[in-house]
Amino acid sequence: MTVDPSHTIPVSVTGTFCSLNCPHCGAHYLKHMISVDEIPAFVKKGYRNFLISGGMLPDGSIPFEKYYERLKELKESHGLLYNFHVGFQKSKVAKELADVVSMDFFGDETVLKSIYGLALTPQEILDIAHFYENVVFHITVGITGGKITHEEKALEILSQETDTVVLNVFIPTPGTKFGKSFPPDLQEVVKLFEKARKLFKRVILGCMQPRGEYRKKLQSELKDLVDVITKPVGGTGEFKGCCAFIGRG
Repeated sequence: MTVDPSHTIPVSVTGTFCSLNCPHCGAHYLKHMISVDEIPAFVKKGYRNFLISGGMLPDGSIPFEKYYERLKELKESHGLLYNFHVGFQKSKVAKELADVVSMDFFGDETVLKSIYGLALTPQEILDIAHFYENVVFHITVGITGGKITHEEKALEILSQETDTVVLNVFIPTPGTKFGKSFPPDLQEVVKLFEKARKLFKRVILGCMQPRGEYRKKLQSELKDLVDVITKPVGGTGEFKGCCAFIGRG
């Protein structure tokens, strides 16, 4: 299956603010998200599913509470689907309103600390995940500036938890600490996907992929190893929306 994620609109509850300033993102991706107040305009255009996210606070939480009533009202009045990206904390708002929850996973606490500045073991991340229903785990391959570190261990741990995993691939983003880094070695990435194929029922290539020739080669190498390719080169995608929504309404 191929996926066109542009039919899911990303929403930030913090605008462009994030207290963490992580080396791979630096709040760059928040600039491309809309505000909660803009959701009705997109509903009028026909959009019905939204990624609810935002910048994290120092404890790894995202402050959804301020928008609880508005998000609930919009969901109920228009039949919207929400994918909540919850950071690394439990949120009662997300638990109640999310149709699916997306969580980033790390198989090594030192790697997590180096990226997010948060002190959480893999088990503690899982304990947070168990608070929610319908969790889809994401691993960003090469998140430490293109270097492969915790990913194999993360796959092994998650294989005991779920039958589905989303694998993204690190993008060197201009203006960030890792902006001058390179994407991870393509053959190392392929080896990780081969491992994932053995461990999971469904393997998804997520929407974070380096552009250009790297993406073409990546998708060509992975076409027989994954069940889902997001943002297919030269195509629009059979499924319209975030890959986390597949099979969820």
